[in-house]
Amino acid sequence: MLRRQVPSTNSLFTFEVVARLGSFSSAARELNVTQPAISRSISGLEAHLGYPLFNRHGRWIELTQNGDRLFRTTSTAFNSIIETLRDIGHQNESLENVSISMSTTAVNYWFLPRMQAFKMNFPAVSLNFQTFSSDISDVAKDVDLWVRLSNPEDANMHRWPFADERILALCTPDYLAEYGTLDQPIKGRLHTLLEGAQQRYSIDEYLHATGRSTSSSHLSIRFSDFASTIQAALQGQGIALAWAPETARQLIDGSLVPACTQVVKTGRRYHILASNLTPMRSVVEDIRDWMIQEMRKDQAEMSDVLRARMVEINPT
Repeated sequence: MLRRQVPSTNSLFTFEVVARLGSFSSAARELNVTQPAISRSISGLEAHLGYPLFNRHGRWIELTQNGDRLFRTTSTAFNSIIETLRDIGHQNESLENVSISMSTTAVNYWFLPRMQAFKMNFPAVSLNFQTFSSDISDVAKDVDLWVRLSNPEDANMHRWPFADERILALCTPDYLAEYGTLDQPIKGRLHTLLEGAQQRYSIDEYLHATGRSTSSSHLSIRFSDFASTIQAALQGQGIALAWAPETARQLIDGSLVPACTQVVKTGRRYHILASNLTPMRSVVEDIRDWMIQEMRKDQAEMSDVLRARMVEINPT
């Protein structure tokens, strides 16, 4: 190891400066130390190595053959380090920081599953997520892009359609095999309905809209946040309502499947929003377009999955 070959890495650094400048006094000025300190450092390095690095002729010095070899090596190594640090510095200067506000569920189950694809498309972007767990009247501050449902207060913002709100009842394939569908439960089995305290459309509303009995005829588990209901559904604990744009990937990859043949289309729409007070950076525009394209692909794949088995209901 290097630390066994030299008394200290600082001695190599001092040697490189002396050899480059050809003078102990010049090296002392560059390093802002005294000339005796430079002389002691070089003498200590030579004593440790067991051979001289410089021939001394009064105030004039020249490299020995071994000294010349060591200088060429250290010079190359230090220059390489300098270039690497410069490149890293330039790379960090070119990094873009982009903030996105989405629901906790959308971040966990829509964005994160495609994070690798995002990194491939935007390798120099650092993301900052600001999440919310329920409908809010005010958008988060200092955010580049918001994803949220239609809101009259958003009229003065730039906005782009993202996805229609559709609500499905989903569970795992294993749960479906063990308990059956909402319409045809396995005999002797009671369904467990999963619900978040703050979700904007209740299970009873869904059951009423689809013409089914209320949740009082089923077991239930309630959570303080909606994201936990999806996690519980993914663990096979029961049936949860799912918002199609947010959980599209789980429906497409089959980790969640419909527990009944109907989907409620609420008439509301998710939009991507941006402030109209400041110009949008080009990288933010590119990310917005990428997200819209990803959602379009999801909707096409999801339609293929649902086409044969789902019926859309538009509640009045």
